[in-house]
Amino acid sequence: MNTPEQILNIALSEKENLVKLLRLDGKKFIKHFDNFKKHEINALLFNTIETPLHLCKLLKVSYVELVNLINHPVYNYYLIRKEKGGRRKIYAPANHLKKAQKTINYYLQAYYLCIKPSNVFGFVINPHYMGKYCNIAENASVHTNKKFVLNIDLKDFFPSISAKQVKKLFSSPIFNFDEQISTAITLLTTYKGKLPTGAPTSPVISNFVCLQLDADLMQFSEANGLSYSRYADDMSFSSDCSITKDFHSGIAQIIEKNGFIINEKKYRLKSSNRRQIVTGLTVNTKVNVSRKLLKKIRAMLHDLTKNGINRATINHFNLCGEPDVRSRAMFIHRLEGFIDFVGQVRGKNDLIYIKLKEGFDRIFNPAKFYPNIDESDEPSFNMKDFYANLKMLNLGGHDI
Repeated sequence: MNTPEQILNIALSEKENLVKLLRLDGKKFIKHFDNFKKHEINALLFNTIETPLHLCKLLKVSYVELVNLINHPVYNYYLIRKEKGGRRKIYAPANHLKKAQKTINYYLQAYYLCIKPSNVFGFVINPHYMGKYCNIAENASVHTNKKFVLNIDLKDFFPSISAKQVKKLFSSPIFNFDEQISTAITLLTTYKGKLPTGAPTSPVISNFVCLQLDADLMQFSEANGLSYSRYADDMSFSSDCSITKDFHSGIAQIIEKNGFIINEKKYRLKSSNRRQIVTGLTVNTKVNVSRKLLKKIRAMLHDLTKNGINRATINHFNLCGEPDVRSRAMFIHRLEGFIDFVGQVRGKNDLIYIKLKEGFDRIFNPAKFYPNIDESDEPSFNMKDFYANLKMLNLGGHDI
């Protein structure tokens, strides 16, 4: 299945079995879909929604709960610092709404995976049976060894997508939901008339909204000898020919036509005699991590080895007092994430990655290097306790 039309046609022809699969346990009917992959079945299930009852079954909520989620959405507002200055507004949904949004995200991700353009690499969840994964390294690989690389960022990406656009999306031939269902899903996934930064559904919905933008930019790029890729709001173009002002103007017109605004502060054109960066990775000759990141990892490891976990955490986060359990856990989690990231980009057999990994393991997995070590000789910061604290603090995912 490659197009929304194909998916919707199959959803229509298999409607009876899909509704049974949605209403019941599904085991009795799952064999009917043996030729489909799991994400394809989930895509069909989502597109089978026709009534509020179907939506309730999908979200596993009662009708009263659904109405309450729609009419009384609860979000927690706070600000976080951006890496390069300024603050980002976050609207985090309360747990009951977040749970419903996570379910919607699960099915939307499945559907998007069926129709995803080949040039999109951000906010895409690939099941293990799909093999190739979408990540910043894959996105950067599109632009390696090119004479010119142009990076463009979109301004206020999520907030620039209105609830009106989201409703139009769910009413469009991509989903073909009626007024009632498209309105309900829109109200479940937008806040204050916009796509909220902090909601689990915002990333995948933004990808759906950008389908036409990606198609337009891909067509323009192919016609002008450019390579194009998008990772969230970060769009990259590359070529062995000069990227002229006419190209810039053509790209800008397409972006504006699709309702987005270019962030002029992050408009960067680099030739091959300069350091070319795509989604944080250098691409001059091959995809590689920056020297700045490697220097940062080595400094963190050196500080940890020489001064211990408390002092290293204080230095890394510029703390005034003694670090608490959460701060120490965040420091180690971040360091391990950075090292894993180097392995992901450079490969697990890369000598730099191996050296960094060994440095980390010597501190937190000493038995690997010193099999005769006595328990009394283990470092005061115990890795087993660290992971227990990590689980308790719910710090999932590497902060890279």
